Amino acid sequence: MDEVPVRRKGSRRGEPETTKGYICLIIKLTVLVGIWIVFTWILLTYNENELKDSLVTVMPNQTTFRNLKLEQDTVQILLRGPINKYLTKHLVRASNFSAVAVRLEWWDFHLNRSYLRTNRWNVYLTRDMRKYSQVKRIFQFSLSGKYEIRALENSTDHAGAHDWGVTKTVISFKSMSDYPVGLHMTVNTRPMTAKYVNLYAAFLLVGFYVIIVWELADRTLCTLLVASAGLALLAVLGNKPTFATIISWISWESMMLLLGNMIMMSLMAETGFFDYLAVVAYRISKGNPWFLIALLGVVVGLSSAFLDNATVVLFLSPPVIRLCEAMSLRTTLVLIILALYANVGGSVTPVGGAPTAIIATNKDVAKMTFIRFSIQMLPAAVVCMITIFALVYLFLGNRIFILDENQLELTEIRRENVRPPFDIQLRIAELRRRQTGRSFVRPVPNYFETLAHLEANHRLRKKMLLVQSLLALFFAISCFILQSVPWAIPGATLGWISILSAFLLLILADKKDLTETLAGLEWHTMLYLASLFVFTEVIYDMGFIHWLGMQAVTAIKQVDEQYQNMVGMLLILWLSAIMSAFIDNTAVAAIMVKLCIDLAYYENVAVSLLPLIWASTFGTCYGASGSLLGSMANEFVAVIGSQYGYQITFKSFFVIGFPIMLTTIVICSIFLILAHSIFAWH
Repeated sequence: MDEVPVRRKGSRRGEPETTKGYICLIIKLTVLVGIWIVFTWILLTYNENELKDSLVTVMPNQTTFRNLKLEQDTVQILLRGPINKYLTKHLVRASNFSAVAVRLEWWDFHLNRSYLRTNRWNVYLTRDMRKYSQVKRIFQFSLSGKYEIRALENSTDHAGAHDWGVTKTVISFKSMSDYPVGLHMTVNTRPMTAKYVNLYAAFLLVGFYVIIVWELADRTLCTLLVASAGLALLAVLGNKPTFATIISWISWESMMLLLGNMIMMSLMAETGFFDYLAVVAYRISKGNPWFLIALLGVVVGLSSAFLDNATVVLFLSPPVIRLCEAMSLRTTLVLIILALYANVGGSVTPVGGAPTAIIATNKDVAKMTFIRFSIQMLPAAVVCMITIFALVYLFLGNRIFILDENQLELTEIRRENVRPPFDIQLRIAELRRRQTGRSFVRPVPNYFETLAHLEANHRLRKKMLLVQSLLALFFAISCFILQSVPWAIPGATLGWISILSAFLLLILADKKDLTETLAGLEWHTMLYLASLFVFTEVIYDMGFIHWLGMQAVTAIKQVDEQYQNMVGMLLILWLSAIMSAFIDNTAVAAIMVKLCIDLAYYENVAVSLLPLIWASTFGTCYGASGSLLGSMANEFVAVIGSQYGYQITFKSFFVIGFPIMLTTIVICSIFLILAHSIFAWH
């Protein structure tokens, strides 16, 4: 069988053919260049907002002062250390807990008195000095107090310090603890408090989605442009971050997890392992179409659970296309089903894809072990995979056997004047001879001929490399399981396990030159993910996610307290699912995990963080099945399909994927209500 892809007739994507096409191209380039000019000028002309870092040591039952020079009416104080973040966010005053009271004051050191002070901020502590949490708050003097401070400053400057004593703006730290505590303090004297900051962030977010949906440029380039525009907006608002700060926004744990996964997948693909899996599925199914689709679903689901689902689809799509051509199945429909199973399978474990990696490795989420994550996600995933097969079988029916004109043409081209070589004829005869009379599934016509062709063209290669790959994968899975045991490998994280497994495979493979291996990695995906982290932090710093959380709090407060946790879960689930249906679910996951954390820390709302995290995971993974734009797996099947001459349009994917997405989200809603509202698994 010919392995060279046959492209559709016509120009390549992005090449204008008409005057209208050239006009659209000029408009697109004008818009993108205009955006580039604006943010380039801002980033080159605005200075960075240099934050002031210091270490504050507060002794038991004493007050410590730190001098502060006000640049405007507000100050943001960020504290890191052994802080109980939950209590700090929820409680105003609690005498039973150790704390440090922080406030902004205009203090006269000569008279030892305070002229003005803000409200007290109680930062509650934990005795576990190994914990390192971060909290922040914006302080602002009242309008009348602001004028008094300026009057005092002017009097001190002109009349001398002896008129008012030694008066300074200070940050006071009053200990309410019986042990000393050290805190790392960062002071921002120019925090963003503009009236329309949330509106600016909303426009930036909408612009990001418009550029991606309309495909004005490559997805990675679009994300880089919008992230840069967001940084320029921060600079205009007086809060341009340093380059070191921007680098710190990237979740390197997630990047390590995906990079290690990609290296193992790339080397495993060299062995022909994924092609062989498709052939095995055909052999077991005896060529029966629906049995084959069910087996492919199991293969894709299991592979996506332990390997990146988008990469699994990338390597499995070509052999699946060959199966469809050999069996006269409608290739576009089977590829869509493949993507649906990949989205569900990728939700089962933290290593199944970028969205689960982002959520599971977030430092503000309680330590998410591999086993704990999988136990929570597996039951709903199994039910949804069975449901997807039932829905596809019931509603697609015979449509899967109806080939479109393009596939009929391609089939005729590939089969024209093709006669099986002598060795394949021998293999066909051997397969017929080895076929037993008793079989659970009867082979379809031409089963032996098709199987012989598939075996000849999709054999296992580099068997030693395959053994080495499976050994590295076994090491990774073993460590993932052991990570769930606290005393076994306490220093293990998902990122370290993944990258160390990749190192093991590279050592065993004994590659003299890694150029080919590294060239096969999806570097554009890594760059897209890194720029997405930066963009999400920009939106978060502008307060848009906080504002979104306030709207969610307002909705949750409308119900009784005993139902607030359930309403919060369902709200997060459906919001993330609808967003993921039309926006890449990786971007949605990065935003929703921050929204969940913010929502869990609001006062007077009885919601728990973990149920919200599970809801956002279900929503982002299962919602991605709603449209072609929902996930990288969806886009990869479309790209691979077009390379072989099969066009998957937004409409063709939507009419199948969106109803299935709604059904699976309903199943997830029922599961979440049972698991976390009735039985309280969290």
